[in-house]
Amino acid sequence: MTNTVNILSIDGGGIRGIMPAVILAGLENKLQQISGNAEARLSGYFDFFAGTSIGGLLSCVYLAPNDNGLAGTKYSAAQAPEFYFAYAGNAFKPNKKQSPYESFHRYAPGGLESQLKLLFKDIKYSQLLKPCYITAYNVSLMKPCEFLSEQAKREPDSDYYVRDILRATSALPGLFPPANICSLAGKGSCFVDGSLFAHNPAYNAYLQAKKIFPDARNFLVLSLGTGLVTSLSSDINISDNSYKNWAKLLAELSFGEFTSDTGLRFEEAFREASSSRYVRLQPSLEGLNTLPDDVTPQNINELYARGQMFLMQNDNLLSEIARNLVEAANS
Repeated sequence: MTNTVNILSIDGGGIRGIMPAVILAGLENKLQQISGNAEARLSGYFDFFAGTSIGGLLSCVYLAPNDNGLAGTKYSAAQAPEFYFAYAGNAFKPNKKQSPYESFHRYAPGGLESQLKLLFKDIKYSQLLKPCYITAYNVSLMKPCEFLSEQAKREPDSDYYVRDILRATSALPGLFPPANICSLAGKGSCFVDGSLFAHNPAYNAYLQAKKIFPDARNFLVLSLGTGLVTSLSSDINISDNSYKNWAKLLAELSFGEFTSDTGLRFEEAFREASSSRYVRLQPSLEGLNTLPDDVTPQNINELYARGQMFLMQNDNLLSEIARNLVEAANS
């Protein structure tokens, strides 16, 4: 038996999440080819999943159990990119309220909530097929929140419908209003997007995985970004104090990567573990719209194409990762 724990972590980034979705669909395809199993899924090769905002949604897509107790996952990774084309416009429904205070949040939550219900129905967080870690910020308690599916299995107060946790982790101020949700035991709290403290949740996930797998000596952490933002959009004017402008500014700041030191943290953590590895897959957004909520067909198609381009440019690396995952599963 291998003593390596494989962690899959996905950043927040709104509609830009289509890029890691495309990359992971490619990785799953390689796992199928190398293993010789056409039904191979990401959930069969990673031990721990983590995500913030759209990364949390993708993690739950890969871990959702099949309906009616059937074995396997409800969705394949290949289906995930399709969701963006089918549901993005429905999830981002403009907020029609007119008062300045109410219009700070650009989108009404009803569209997002209906799409989450359509995707996950009444699946409980405790029912996910592998341990999962999703971030949010608890406004009621004024502190970061870490939703852990393993904890949800033990504590009813920590178990929620998947759709509610995803509503919480996606409630980015300026885009969606806060999420008031209740656990299955009836405990209620108010949450906003986890990107406020963990845009890239990889290192937080690693710390939690160490607790779940205390005997593990080596870790593979595969971390996927939603596009490298090197500068704010030129049409943002800091001197513009309107609600609309600052909602846009907050969104870009939350999903930026200006002060990310995750790689340095892993370098230090893995200094004494030569077989541990942190792999960061981060497509470039050069020439593309960096906003997390541009759901126009043109932008979605451009992001999809950028994800495909990243796949081709990094084919050898993805093949290497897939081979290592298959070998570890067979050892």
